[in-house]
Amino acid sequence: MHPPARHRSTRDRPAKAPLSEDAIVDAALAILQSDGLEAVTMRRVAAALDTGAASLYVYVSGREGLLQAMLDRVTAAIELEAPDPSRWRAQLHSLLERMHQALVTHPGIAALTLEDPPTTEVVLRLTENLLGILLAGGLDPQDAVWACDIFVLLVTAVASEDDVRRARGRSDDDHRREQVDEIYKTFAGLPPDRFPLISAYAAQMVAGDHDERFRFAIDVVVDGVLARAARR
Repeated sequence: MHPPARHRSTRDRPAKAPLSEDAIVDAALAILQSDGLEAVTMRRVAAALDTGAASLYVYVSGREGLLQAMLDRVTAAIELEAPDPSRWRAQLHSLLERMHQALVTHPGIAALTLEDPPTTEVVLRLTENLLGILLAGGLDPQDAVWACDIFVLLVTAVASEDDVRRARGRSDDDHRREQVDEIYKTFAGLPPDRFPLISAYAAQMVAGDHDERFRFAIDVVVDGVLARAARR
């Protein structure tokens, strides 16, 4: 006779990593990278951690709380600047570029900022830093606050555009070049009698890469705010 089958003791199984908010956010960000924001659910994250969805609520207050914790993690990784009046414009460019890169590296996170403005301490520290740089540049406080809003919208919009392109498989450099070529051909081929300007300036319409256009947009806002202040 065969001896009765022996069930494996739980002590023989590999120990699971202890559950924590950091572990939950790690798992959520991994799902975000592989399957997108919509795939980040409490059930899916719990499965990745080999636990039940109910156990996550000890650390995050539902999916909205999880998404906010993810945004905080991404935001906290953005290196801040010590505002310096002698190089505030360069600091502004650097900070905004890091903000954009952080959002692009985590597809879908940009969409989280489009609803109610986040007001967690991590996000507020970033806002404080951005506002401090603008004030170091000599901007009027009201102008600086409004410019701060514009820059956040700019970064979010550009990152969201990147997310859309990535979702459609159009984010690689080769595809972008092909897309630019097609747009140029479309503009240049328009009837000059109906679209004289677009057809004449087709090359200018598609000139500049992603980074050049982003830097241009930042400078346009800064120059516009400074010129507006000078007219007062």
